[in-house]
Amino acid sequence: MQKKAIFLGECMIELNGDISSLGNSNSLMEVNFGGDTYNSAVYFSRLTNKETNTFYCTALSKDSFSKKMMERFKIEKLNCDFIRTDGKNPPGLYSIEINEKGERSFSYWRDQSPSKNIFLGLKGKHLLDNISNSDIFYYSGISAGILDENQKQQLIKVGATADVCAFDFNFRHQLHYDKNRSQSLFIEINNYVNINFVSYDDVKDLFKIKKPNEIFNLLNNEKNLILLRYKNSIIFKNLDQEIKTITVPHGEVVDTTAAGDAFNGSFLALMNNGKNTSIEEIILKSHAVTREVIKYKGAIIKKNQMPKLSI
Repeated sequence: MQKKAIFLGECMIELNGDISSLGNSNSLMEVNFGGDTYNSAVYFSRLTNKETNTFYCTALSKDSFSKKMMERFKIEKLNCDFIRTDGKNPPGLYSIEINEKGERSFSYWRDQSPSKNIFLGLKGKHLLDNISNSDIFYYSGISAGILDENQKQQLIKVGATADVCAFDFNFRHQLHYDKNRSQSLFIEINNYVNINFVSYDDVKDLFKIKKPNEIFNLLNNEKNLILLRYKNSIIFKNLDQEIKTITVPHGEVVDTTAAGDAFNGSFLALMNNGKNTSIEEIILKSHAVTREVIKYKGAIIKKNQMPKLSI
């Protein structure tokens, strides 16, 4: 029987390009699809073993962009059984502007996104029943941030039913504008998490953290592996409560849009493949994927651009 890995969140229409000349003339932008958990699902699917069925769980509509998204999901071998398609509006949209250092700035148009209502109604209840008790369940601060309070609690509960619940902190001020409520939300989520992906920049302001190692005291629930992205290293606390640091090599930078997403999906896939590989080795292999991803524009690189890994 195949394992069931579920990635839940919002996939959006992505506009990517240089708009510096837009004030004077037309500007060309690439149209693609992207979203933090979707990006991770793609890299997981590309690297995981054949014994695992990778699902993407989201809500779409019946418009042409939703249909094209579904086509793309299937090309990436993502099972679409847990996707609602009864929304009233097209998917959300975002644009990426990238400076000469590869740093990004985003603009979003997502207020009417179907994903914001993923658990509402009878179909939402049916979906919750179907995605419970998975082998791997992955979501993010963004996945939670777009939902109302009741749906947030439903998401936390369904994550808690998984054998392995993985969570990407992905704190965003636009979605989590109330700091006190956001602190409570992330601490509550953390109680049920087995693998925590954290960026230092995401948490330092929210929790007023001054040193990276403070994060491990804050998020330790005695059953979780915590991986912290900090400058040019990954600091992690394993299940034996040891804290170790892995320095990761530099690479050419064009677009860091999906750097963390690619790392997370790759890490989960390589860990899921279960070949008694050390966490240190999984980190380095996952970073090898990230180094390739950031060489290109957009969140998802072509399959033939994936690095060759001994997996």
